[in-house]
Amino acid sequence: MTHTTMQRPRLRIVQSDCVLANFEENLARHVHHIENAIEGGLDAIAFPELSLTGYNVQDAAQDIAMHIDDPALDPLRELSKKISIICGGIELSDEYGVYNSAFFFEDGHAQSAHRKIYLPTYGMFEELRYFSAGQEIETVTSRRLGRIGIAICEDFWHVSVPYLLAHQGAKLLFVLMSSPLRLSPGAGEPVIVQQWQTIMNTYAFLFSSYVASVNRTGNEDSFTFWGKSSVTGPDGMSVGSAAMFREEHLDVTIDYQNVKQARLHSSHFLDEDLRLFASELNDVMVWRPQG
Repeated sequence: MTHTTMQRPRLRIVQSDCVLANFEENLARHVHHIENAIEGGLDAIAFPELSLTGYNVQDAAQDIAMHIDDPALDPLRELSKKISIICGGIELSDEYGVYNSAFFFEDGHAQSAHRKIYLPTYGMFEELRYFSAGQEIETVTSRRLGRIGIAICEDFWHVSVPYLLAHQGAKLLFVLMSSPLRLSPGAGEPVIVQQWQTIMNTYAFLFSSYVASVNRTGNEDSFTFWGKSSVTGPDGMSVGSAAMFREEHLDVTIDYQNVKQARLHSSHFLDEDLRLFASELNDVMVWRPQG
């Protein structure tokens, strides 16, 4: 990989639908999209949350969970010799915990890049019934993308996750999503879509980093997923977005010179006082009442 590729990697976001609890069919769809991206000369490709399994798996989660070293993932390992791959699956840990995870494949190797921490149990959601909560926030170092951070859906509604990823050196933050439409009165763009875009624009600007959202489309039971995946630049402005409610892919060039320029223009992210924050946070944890 050349220095130029590292500075300006080409990323494809696949805004896909998937078949609930059908790993083989979903894997075949992944392989198809990945092979097309390789033919197009892309450096990396990203899929939505739980893209290998579907979202509303419920009790089937334990049956279809797989270890990151499972031979069933070998086709993705093999393809990752030519392109870096981020996708969503149900992970079985060494301790037999079941996690909503992001998998990362590169140069023939696979790793569990993130286990979803914040599992929603309000409204239509009941993830905590079927998954264990992740306990780590760590970046991933990619040969093709540099240092990146990966979060999963609800994690981005908690500023601590992107905050810690950014301060660990991630200049590109991914959020893999299976965000369903929530019915609300009024015409025009749904409120949940506006809220997500506000979150992504804000994080991109505050952390002077790229933010890539990868949301799925399609329907599962009472869930309708709205898509509109997007990439926001380090100035908080949109780089590109996909359509609502249909499968398509979005190709963008991640230009890390834009991160450099954003941070030279305004050092608000670099001026963050982490020691003060840690000290004050510790005090809050001591006196804050529980429950």
